[in-house]
Formats: sequence, structure tokens, C-alpha cells
Amino acid sequence: MATQSGSLIAKNAIFRNFLAASSISLLGNNIFDIAIPLYIVQKTTDPMVLSLANLALTLPFFLMAPFTGFTVDNFDKRKVMLASDLGQILCLLALLVFEHYQTSQFWPVFCVIFFAKTLMITFETVATFQLIPALVKDNDLNEANSWFLSSQRLIQILGPLIAGILMSTSGIRACVWTNIFSFLATLFFVLKMKNLNEIISGEIHTQYKRKMTVGGVIDSFLDSLKYVWGSPLFRPFILMMFVWNMSALVPNTPSVIYYFTVQKNLSSSEYGTVASAFGLVGVVGFLLSGKLYQKYFFYRPFVFGSIFFALTGSLSLLFFNQPYILAALFALSRIGSSVVTMGTFLLRQTNIPKSKMGGINAALRMFFMSSAPLAALLQGFLIKQFNVKLSFVVGAFFLWVTVWLSKRVAVAYLAVGTKKSVHYKAA
Repeated sequence: MATQSGSLIAKNAIFRNFLAASSISLLGNNIFDIAIPLYIVQKTTDPMVLSLANLALTLPFFLMAPFTGFTVDNFDKRKVMLASDLGQILCLLALLVFEHYQTSQFWPVFCVIFFAKTLMITFETVATFQLIPALVKDNDLNEANSWFLSSQRLIQILGPLIAGILMSTSGIRACVWTNIFSFLATLFFVLKMKNLNEIISGEIHTQYKRKMTVGGVIDSFLDSLKYVWGSPLFRPFILMMFVWNMSALVPNTPSVIYYFTVQKNLSSSEYGTVASAFGLVGVVGFLLSGKLYQKYFFYRPFVFGSIFFALTGSLSLLFFNQPYILAALFALSRIGSSVVTMGTFLLRQTNIPKSKMGGINAALRMFFMSSAPLAALLQGFLIKQFNVKLSFVVGAFFLWVTVWLSKRVAVAYLAVGTKKSVHYKAA
């Protein structure tokens, strides 16, 4: 598949094509994720409705975990990716129909978002945790993750800018159409790669005969839950990610959107510029991550990265009345966040059996993403009953709890995962 020297992008054409296609598709998704909360803010300034929009974007990670995990593990991966892309397009077309009739009800929008996100999660699980490790050699996985995650951060620069401009000039319909067209990139890649399923499974003519039944889905998911909760590595990891996702001091939360757009009266395009700065600085973190994890292995970059984002995030609150200084410090925290995110990818890609990759990742996400809906409701309540500053303070507390838990994860990774991951050390 690849030669032994040179850049991974230069020597691995399949990974290069995948990276280009997934980046275009993820850019469309990011534009959509930014546009939906801005659309809600344009319709109403009620923080609880804004929180419900965030709930629709995050609840599928929790409620649909059994379905996504079973689907990824037991069905043809290529067909799953094709169906996920086509299904998302249908959901977005339904959203355009709703917007055309301009009703005062938000629940149809939230339902469409929920189903579109479920399909996005299914596609992403295959692409990120099965396809990337299958497309590159073990000693190239660090570099592959750096390319993929850096492209995501680049998307988080361009996505908010484009979403803000489109929302200010053309409205939600333009953002939805942009997302629809972005799926053509991944559709083309998957259609072209007729042996995609064999690449992922490592077998020729792999047959998937298991039928999807309620009992089968439940049994498979319970098996994944037992595996995850019984693991000395994944148990502290779950707790860490749960607490991290409870924080208001992460991009695109109801608190961040409310603070900049409602309290500080930034326009959609101005907020898009601020949000893109978060992604711009985050790229620096990913560019550093590969070298940090090669030089220091896991403990130091993972733990000190978490300390960095908690410290800078907390310091930003000292400038609550100066939104641009707050935004600058918050953006700086994304360096640490990116380093920690790289560690979570390595942890999940190297310590889960290939045959259970979908189910276990779904179980992990169910545990630690279950905090996202809770966080959205908590933030909406705190803003409505008190103020957004209190929501940020509570968010800073959650970040410092994350730091404490990151130490436990790093120790467990060294104890359990060292033998499986020793090839990531620098030569």
C-alpha cells in the first residue's frame, strides 16, 4: 500500500483521496452544525430553545448508540457508508421543506436534526475508527490521525466563517444546500472504492448474514457495555469524557453561542469569525500532537494538554466583559484540547478489537456523550434563571475535574495499552 519513506499523503493515494473526500463532507457538516443554533437565535432568543437545538445535535450519540454500533459491526461497511450519506441528504431535503412552509414550531427541525446526526455518527464510526487504521500501516497511524484531525480543525476555521456569512446573507437554506452538495465527495469516494469492505475487514468477499433484530441489537450492545465498563482503561476514560462534555467552555455550546450572539450582540458573520479563530488555534495543537506523542509517548502530552485547556479556559473568565480577549484566551485553550483529542483517538484505535470496533465505540460514546444533552439543559437553565457567567464558571469547574480524571486515564493507558501501542514510540 505504501513505501517506507516520504510523507504519508504523498505515498498513500487511497488515504489521500479519503482525506480529501471526508474533509469536504465534514466541512458541510460543520457549516450545518454552526448554522442551526444561529438559525434558532434568529427565530428566538430563548436560551431553552437554543439548548433544545443543541440537544437534537447531541442526543443521537446517547439514544442511538445500540443501533449505530450493531450496524457498523454486522453489515457491509461500504453499504453502511453509502446509506448514511444518502440518508443524511434526505433528512436535509426534509428540513428545506419545513423551512419553506415557515411554521412557528421547532420540533420538526429538531427531529430532522436528530435523524441526520444518527446517520452522521454511523458514517463517522466506520470512517474514523475502522477505515483510517485499515488504510495505513501501524507506524503511520500517528501521522494519519494528525492529518485527519488537523483537517477537522481546518474545517472548524472555514466552517464557522462560511456559515456566518451564509446566515447573514442567504439564510439557513444556503447552509443546508451547501451541506447536501458536500456529501457528493464522500459518495464519490465510496462508490469508487468497490473493495472498501475488504480493505476494512482484511478479508476477501466478507459475508454479512446477521439480521438486525431487537434482541440481536440489545445483546450486542450489552456485550459492548460489559466490555467497556469492565475495562480498567475505558472506565476512567468514560468518566473523563463525560465530565469534559459537561463543560460550557467548549465550542458551539449554548452558553458560548448565547454569550456572543445575544449578550454581546455579535452578528452571525461576526460570531462565525470568532468561532473560526477557535479552530485556527486548534490546528496548532494538532500539528504539535504527533511529535509530542512520539517523543513523550502518552502521559505527559495527555495530562499537560488537559491542564493547559483548563487553565486558559478558566483565565478567559477574568475578561468576561471584554469578549474579544475572552475569545482569544478561549481560542488558546484549543491547543491543549487538540493534544488531548489526539490522545483519545490513539487510545480508541489501538485498544479495541477490530470485530467489536463499532459496538464498543458506540458504547463509549453513549456513556460520555450522555453528558452533552444534560449539559445543554443545565446551561439553558443556568442562563435563564441566573446568567451566562455562572454557566461558564460551572464549566470551568468541570474542566478541572477533567484534568484530575485525565491522570487516571493516562496511568491506565500505560498499564494496559503499552504493549499494544509500543509502535507509536519514536524510533
